[in-house]
Amino acid sequence: MLENILTRNYFNSIAQEWETKQAEQREKIEYLLSRINLQRYDFVLDVGCGTGVLFPYLAKFSNGKTKIFAIDFARSMIQSAAQKNFNSIHILCGCARYLPFPNNMFDCIIAFHVLPHIRGKKLALKECWRVLKSHGELDIIHLHSSYEINAIHEKIGGTVKNHKLASAGQMAKLLHQINFKISDSVDRSGEYYIRATKSV
Repeated sequence: MLENILTRNYFNSIAQEWETKQAEQREKIEYLLSRINLQRYDFVLDVGCGTGVLFPYLAKFSNGKTKIFAIDFARSMIQSAAQKNFNSIHILCGCARYLPFPNNMFDCIIAFHVLPHIRGKKLALKECWRVLKSHGELDIIHLHSSYEINAIHEKIGGTVKNHKLASAGQMAKLLHQINFKISDSVDRSGEYYIRATKSV
């Protein structure tokens, strides 16, 4: 519980800084998001949406009819996201380990730069599986490799020092345990991307 509070407080305190850092990577973000065929999906969830970094890309690559939801547990992040005025994106404050959505709701869930910061990753991934439709897609995306992410967090220290991202191989094993099927996996300098589908 204390770790969750400390993590929430940390992200509340860096909301503006987070936005600036991610904006510097817009070309890479656009490339990675373009790999997801959002136009074919009716319901999409941005889990751990932060300040809404992905919102412009979700709006760009979806079909205009896609219903997009976004959730984060840091209220300052959510407030920053709401200021972007993407009225088509429904923003909620909540925890990835207890998603406030019914079973089998989403066609696609995007987890961008969030998993290292979730305590109870398996529970969060089980929740993703629960709210995905049959054969729904989970995309786990980072702008650095797992090695690079872990080194960055180690250097920052403090609250995020031990916020680790599993290697693609380790993540694949965990996802298989939950009954996901891996269809794409990259873990190299400057890129971490795993695409998994709900197998039933």
